[in-house]
Amino acid sequence: MEENKKDVEDYLQDLKEIKKMMDESEDSGIIEVWVFWAYGLLVGAASIFSYLLINVRNLSRMDVFLAIWLPVMFIAGILETIGWVKKMDKKSIPLFSRKYVKLFSGLMGQLVIICAMLYFLIQADIPHAGIYMMIGAIPLFFYSQITYSSIIIEAWILTGGGLLLLINNVSSIEASLFSGLSIAVAYFVLGFHMRYEEKKSNE
Repeated sequence: MEENKKDVEDYLQDLKEIKKMMDESEDSGIIEVWVFWAYGLLVGAASIFSYLLINVRNLSRMDVFLAIWLPVMFIAGILETIGWVKKMDKKSIPLFSRKYVKLFSGLMGQLVIICAMLYFLIQADIPHAGIYMMIGAIPLFFYSQITYSSIIIEAWILTGGGLLLLINNVSSIEASLFSGLSIAVAYFVLGFHMRYEEKKSNE
């Protein structure tokens, strides 16, 4: 009888510890900070290469999308998965808990939607610079809901910049390059912002 009672107490203590870890993860990063810097490098490099291939090699925007942007998004997805696994391992949180499976499914669904949006936008062969910038803000809005709410600042800055480009009907290859580089800078800044928030939460 005593052994059963002790087993129950140990089990309840384990549940408390698990709940504590899950509560602590509610307001913290869900992926490693370096992933955002990797995003910035990928988007910046892809934007520059896209500009050069369209201007110098006279490739169509669809060819550039298939040759550069689809592989970039695939690599970004792999890096995000690695960053997520490493973060959960550091926090000793089960990777395949219901909460995180739903979260990961949402991130992957978002990536599919973004790819589809870009595919149909580029089919028109019109450089929608403002829309590109706003698409770059979508993941940031998502992250702001499940991690530090303050990172919504970067999301709205990109959205506002995209709206300004749309309102002023800015549509050119150069403007698309500007949008890509703006997204890259926003992700670099976001990485430092996330690191600051993590240090603050650990104090």
